[in-house]
Amino acid sequence: MTLRNVRKFRVQSESVRKTVDAVRSAGQEGYELFVVWSGTSNSDAFDVLDVHVPRQTSYRLESGLCVRVGGSELHRLNTWLYEAHQVVGVQVHSHPADAYHSKTDDAYPVATLEGSLSIVLPYFGMEGWESEGIAAYRLIGGHWREVTKPLNSVVEVVDNGTS
Repeated sequence: MTLRNVRKFRVQSESVRKTVDAVRSAGQEGYELFVVWSGTSNSDAFDVLDVHVPRQTSYRLESGLCVRVGGSELHRLNTWLYEAHQVVGVQVHSHPADAYHSKTDDAYPVATLEGSLSIVLPYFGMEGWESEGIAAYRLIGGHWREVTKPLNSVVEVVDNGTS
C-alpha cells in the first residue's frame, strides 16, 4: 500500500482540536508529543477517521527534546489498525521553537507508508493550527520532503462532512 497518489488529507475539525489540545498539554510540561491520524484512502484522498495518542516517553536531553513510542505500543497500534482496516497516514508532533524535520524525525517516524504526511507544530502547538510556522513533509522515495505549498492545499479541515 502507498499514499503517494494522495493529494488531499481530509480531517474533521474535532480531530484537529483533539490533536492541538494533546500537543499543547504536553508542551505546557515542556515536552514534545506524537499524535497519529489513521484512516482510509481512495485514489487521491486520505480520510482521517481516528486520532491516536500512543503511549510514549518524552525525554529532555542535553541535545534537546525527543519522544519514543515503544515497540509494544507500536504493536498494539498496528493490531488496532489491522482490525479497523485503517492505516497511519499522518503523524503530528511538536517542537519547542521553530517547526522543522530533525534528523531524529527523519530516522524514527511513526508514519512509514510512502506518501505519508508529517506535520510539525512550532512552540509546542501554542499558536494552534493557524500558526504560519507549521511545517509539513511527505515521505517520498524513502525521504521526507518539505511541502512547499500552504498546509491547507494538502490538509482539508472539514466540519460534519463538508469543507
